[in-house]
Amino acid sequence: MMKKIFITFLFVVFTHTIYAKIAQYNHFPTLQPSHILDEELTDISFAFSMRVLVSDYDGSLIRLRRESDGVEKDFGWGDNDIVDIDAINTWRGISNVYVHTWYDQSGLGRDAVQTTQNRQPRFYSNTTRPYFQGDGNNDYLVIDTPNGIQDVTKSGVEGTIITIMTATQKSQHSFGVLTDSDRWSTHINWSNNNVYFDPGICCNNIRSFENGANVGVWNQYTFIRTNSKTIARQAGVEKFNGTYNNGRCSRTEDFTIGWANGNQVNHHATTLFLEMIMYKVDIHATNYTEIETNSMIFWGL
Repeated sequence: MMKKIFITFLFVVFTHTIYAKIAQYNHFPTLQPSHILDEELTDISFAFSMRVLVSDYDGSLIRLRRESDGVEKDFGWGDNDIVDIDAINTWRGISNVYVHTWYDQSGLGRDAVQTTQNRQPRFYSNTTRPYFQGDGNNDYLVIDTPNGIQDVTKSGVEGTIITIMTATQKSQHSFGVLTDSDRWSTHINWSNNNVYFDPGICCNNIRSFENGANVGVWNQYTFIRTNSKTIARQAGVEKFNGTYNNGRCSRTEDFTIGWANGNQVNHHATTLFLEMIMYKVDIHATNYTEIETNSMIFWGL
């Protein structure tokens, strides 16, 4: 009788142990973060995307204005983690829609905003890669911080930007700040079809690469300013890596997307924007390559 009781006890314990392991596996199917920035928020400046980047982010991805009646509305994401295109299309009907706010998912509240209606870039509800694009005349979004570019970089020097965009050919400034030679900005592309990266007093010896083949093509770009170098990468491939010999950016204008805030009034961009993540330091290669790879896989590049 005692033997039978003991065997029954072992069976119950064994069954409970197996069930507990199964339950634990179901709740924790992987040690990897379920969204790319879950473990990558240290030293972040902002995080914008047409997809959710952080698992515990509970805000909206974008706020749009309907052209037909001027009504604004926030939108989150669908089951595919991408901004809810079905909801947007239902709401907008046949009306064009424009970006009022691209919400920052970093937790810092650094939203990219444009309250002036005729300066709001147009949103395109592509089901695969939804994006916005300025008209090249006066459209841009601005990130309002107390000290502008100094807050999103390390005192106007270091910074890392990892982005998904489509290059266009125009004398344009795609993002940043720029007053004469004092700048932290990019051209994607300039009218000669080069990509330029100028994170400080222009113009450094190594600052550009030819990009004509990628006009009108979705691509991944990374721009890194270390204490002593400028680095540009495209689709995980280094395009240049050179010593930076000029001074820091001393401007305090707010960082803008679709323009370089400053005195470049006629150089608004027609670049297409899908995702933009920025850190105020030169993050480790392991970190930026992980984000690059994840972004390219997610967006099918």
